Amino acid sequence: MKFTKEDIEKIEKFIEIKNKGYYADGGQVTEVYNRVLERSVNVTNCGSCLRGRIQELENALNHFKELSKRQDEIKAQEALKEERVDNVTPDENKASEGAENKSVIKRVGRPPKKK
Repeated sequence: MKFTKEDIEKIEKFIEIKNKGYYADGGQVTEVYNRVLERSVNVTNCGSCLRGRIQELENALNHFKELSKRQDEIKAQEALKEERVDNVTPDENKASEGAENKSVIKRVGRPPKKK
């Protein structure tokens, strides 16, 4: 999927037209559909087909926005981690590592019998 700002604007306009119950121009819808979804379908004036294509574009756009949002969140989390690592002094870092190691080591199972 390849989205540009123009494509996003056109798709949102097509969605608006579809939701009002009207029909968008088949040539424009097919042009955006082929470019964004990397397909090669012919132009049609079938209302049902156009609505289906617009629905596919809408689903793809929603998926794209969701992925973009996740990537932004991941970048923000990575920036916070880097900032935390930069702010920790070596003594604090060693102390935190020791605390982590102690909490990680845990004996599992039944304790040994007392004699």
